[in-house]
Amino acid sequence: MSEQPGSPARPGEGPEERPEPRPGDRPPARGPVERTGWRALWLGGFALLTAFFFYPLGLVLGVAALVIGFRARRAARAAHGIAPGAVAGIALGTAGLVLSAMSVALTAYLWTELSGYQTCLSDANTHTDKDTCRTRYFPKIEKKMHLPAGSMDRYGDFL
Repeated sequence: MSEQPGSPARPGEGPEERPEPRPGDRPPARGPVERTGWRALWLGGFALLTAFFFYPLGLVLGVAALVIGFRARRAARAAHGIAPGAVAGIALGTAGLVLSAMSVALTAYLWTELSGYQTCLSDANTHTDKDTCRTRYFPKIEKKMHLPAGSMDRYGDFL
């Protein structure tokens, strides 16, 4: 075995196989920390998505994204690594949590009007009955929300 300058003494120890770390580089997070960061991102995305369609689940997923995201960041900091997706998961979870909380608050505020409107719609048999429900409950919602008269008419199919 010839010892030439630049040749590795043992296999796997050559300069092309082991790059030199640069100053400021952190070792990549491996294992559970990395997975936890991605888990926080997925939970945050689902929290934001469900905030529009099923807001009680958005509350739960938003809180879960925040808790898991902060735990992932703390674990990554302790391991001197990074937790990819944790910060984005925290941001999305916060947005989903805020939207869901606002939806819950609005539903609680308008509970009597919305439940009366839904009961009226479930008892309606014809389109005329549904229009009667709208003319009875939409002005109540507009008054409670301090909206101009007739502004709820364009949201009839949404409710």
